[in-house]
Parts: sequence; structure tokens; C-alpha cells
Amino acid sequence: MKTNVAIGLLMLALLATVVACTAAATPTPTPKPAAPAATAVKPAATSAAAPTAAAKATAPAPAATKPAASAPAATPVPASIKIGSVSSTGEAGIYAAIEKGYFKEVGITAEVNVFRIASDIVPAFSTGQLDVGALPISLALLSAADRGVQMKIVADRGTSMPGFEYAWLVLRKDLADSGQVKTPADLKGMTVAIPSKGSLGDQTVQVMIEQAGLKPDDVETVIMPFQDHSVALANKAIAAAYTIDPYVARGVQEGFSVKWIPNSKYFGDKLSIAIMALGPELVKNKDVANRFMVAYLKGARDYVKAFTTKEGRDDMVKILAKYTPVTDPKLYDVMEMPWVDPDGIIDLKSVNAQYQWFVEKGLYKGKVSFNDLVDMSYAEAAVQKLGKWQGKR
Repeated sequence: MKTNVAIGLLMLALLATVVACTAAATPTPTPKPAAPAATAVKPAATSAAAPTAAAKATAPAPAATKPAASAPAATPVPASIKIGSVSSTGEAGIYAAIEKGYFKEVGITAEVNVFRIASDIVPAFSTGQLDVGALPISLALLSAADRGVQMKIVADRGTSMPGFEYAWLVLRKDLADSGQVKTPADLKGMTVAIPSKGSLGDQTVQVMIEQAGLKPDDVETVIMPFQDHSVALANKAIAAAYTIDPYVARGVQEGFSVKWIPNSKYFGDKLSIAIMALGPELVKNKDVANRFMVAYLKGARDYVKAFTTKEGRDDMVKILAKYTPVTDPKLYDVMEMPWVDPDGIIDLKSVNAQYQWFVEKGLYKGKVSFNDLVDMSYAEAAVQKLGKWQGKR
């Protein structure tokens, strides 16, 4: 009996020891102040450990997922670009982007280099003098690409079509007034100026001669910069010229020439005359190229709006007067302005028609086509950022 009592007392002592140890191992927690909501949940990128179930249950919902829009926009890396220009009104998108600060907004400093002849812009790509060129569809462009010069055609810079005819065959006024020249066939034995060999101007004049039933050598063609056309017409050195505004308007205003045949007549009433092209450095740097395109299209849209709705027209005229030879605001009331597509879209049908003519006439025998050069991804990225143009087309 004593033995049994002793054993019972020993077991009670052991049980008391176990309970005491358990109570010591799990003390009642002391309440602490709740952590502020802003630090309750750290972003996943800065925490390797997964949050506990308690943290998930008590974390405020807004702190767990912040809207992406609240993140500060990254500052664009500063860049400088050089743009080749011929001081055409079709380059209004570039000038507006400079004057309105659109290039600055995307971290770009833009410098415009003016060339007398558009064909001189292409060689400047290969020597690194230019990053962007505003230039016409031409044989020079194809030939340079065929030689290995890295470039891309990325956006419209000027399209000629009814209501926006800025490229014309102009006729000397005395020949028009006298009736000596009524149709292109009457130009036989006369001289016509073109801006460069293998250019759109050259093609237009040759097509005109063919359709008039004349032979190529029935009309003499001379290469002459647009800027010199008015003087040559005034001196009666030429009978007609393929030229663009502002030089069309200048000749008319000064009384040396008259508008005769719109360029688009020979190309189905719509013709992509000039484009924006990227040189080797920007082809390699897509970030800067995309930023350039955003600024350029913003400027182009302001230009189109100004001359289709008159919204901002006075400001746009001031910008054009600063960057082009047309400094008289009244001239803009008589000039036909070029169409510049607000989404950068190029009329590929007319571009390919020009390419086919170069090939058929044996002027170009290379392997590169305009289709190989066109890359609309830059304009498409810009439109995705800006939204599609909702105005007149």
C-alpha cells in the first residue's frame, strides 16, 4: 500500500513539472502597437521571404497593390540628333516639334542642317553627319542602301493629292499668256528644270514627255536646285520646272511662272513625295528613334490641324516663316500645303510605282527595294502612345 502511494505521488510530481515547462515555453505575448499601413507590406521586389498568413489577412488592400500609374515616369536619357532638311513646308512636323518643345519633352536636342539639294542628304548618312533625313523618294536613296548604308524609311513627310498639291510642273508666265505652250507636247525643243537626276522630279518630267508623245531627247532637262527656279524662269533660261512650294508660290507671286500640272496627275492623284528616314546611328538606337517619332508626329498633327481646321494656324505660320524661305505670312494664303500623315502612314502604292519606274528605265539595277527599307514599327509605336489621329484624313 505504501509502495502504491509513493508511486502515485511521484507521477503527480512529474505531471506538475511538464505543465510548468509548457507554460514557460509559450508565454502570453505582450500587445504591441500596430505597424503603419505604408510599411505593413513591402513590395515583392525588395522582400525575399513570403508574407505570413497573418500578414496577408491584416494587410490593408490598397497597400498590397499600388496602381502602376503612381510610379514616377523614368527620365529619358538625353540625346542629340542632327536632321537634314531642304527648308520645305513639308518639314513642318520637325519645326513644330522644336518650337513647341516636343523634342525636349522626350529628352532630345534636335539640330537642323539645311541642304540646297535633297540628294546631298543621303551621302551625309554614311559619313555620320546626319541621324535623320527629310528627303524625297529617289534613286540616290536606293543606291545608298544598295551600297550598304544602313537606313530606314519610317514615316511620311509629304504627300501630294487634290487639295494638298504642293509639287507642280510650273510654266513660264509669258509662254502661258501667249498661248505658245498649251500642252506638254508644245515643250518640244525647250528646256525643263529638275532638282536632280533619278529624282521624283526627273521621273515626273519623263512621264510627262512620254504621255505627250515626245521622245526623251525632244525636251532638254537640266539639273537645278529648287531655290534657283524663279531666277531661271525670270531670265527665260528655262520654259518649265518641276518644283515644290514655297518655290511654286514665290514664282507665281513674282510673276515669273504659273501653276500648270499638279504632280499627282501622273500617279493616280495620290503620291508620296517625301519621307522621313533614319540614318545608321538611329537605326541602332531604337529607344531614341522611337522618342524622335513621338515628337515628330506630335508636330505633324499640330501642322495638319492648323491647315485643316485653322486651329493654331497663326502660330504654325510663324514657325514656318522662321524655318523656310517663305517669310511673308500672306503667301500661306495662296500656297497649297502638303499633306503630312498624322500617323506617319506612307502611301506604299505610289512609292513602289516610283521604284518600278527606276528599274524599268534601267536607272537602278541593285537588289534593295523600297519595301526593304520601309519600317513602320517606329510610327506604330508612336501612335500606340499618342492614340490614332481622329481628325481629317
